[in-house]
Amino acid sequence: MQSALDRTKHSVVGSLLLGAASGLRAQLGVATLVARSDPSLPRIFRQPWTRRLLVAAAAGELVVDKLPTTPSRLEPPGIASRLVMGALAAGLFAQTRQAPWPAAAAIGASSAAIAAKIGHDVRARLAQHAPDAAVAVVEDELALGLAAAGASR
Repeated sequence: MQSALDRTKHSVVGSLLLGAASGLRAQLGVATLVARSDPSLPRIFRQPWTRRLLVAAAAGELVVDKLPTTPSRLEPPGIASRLVMGALAAGLFAQTRQAPWPAAAAIGASSAAIAAKIGHDVRARLAQHAPDAAVAVVEDELALGLAAAGASR
């Protein structure tokens, strides 16, 4: 059995990773967590229709992100959704680890904000030397890796 300190340490790392994934792709942190079907998630997040809806939203975001008409993630609606989804993913993750969720949510929102800014700046710079769609796919892979690593902590 894990001690409270071990649960909190795992919660912090998972919250950082899930928040960062949400900063790159807003839906991904929550969708990855819900797709794992952890029995300690709140009931609404264990429903098959909820899981399908969240996974579909994350997949849709991966597509929409490549469209030239998609606004910057740093515009108010984009950054707000990343902060909320990063906080939600981290808070849910902490709950599955029986760790305090308010601190985890703050960590998730903070890491989402940082990842959104870094992701935006790196993508803009790399897109000067490579096709934006190719850079976006690499960013997708990074976000998926962060989400998977965070959810498996």
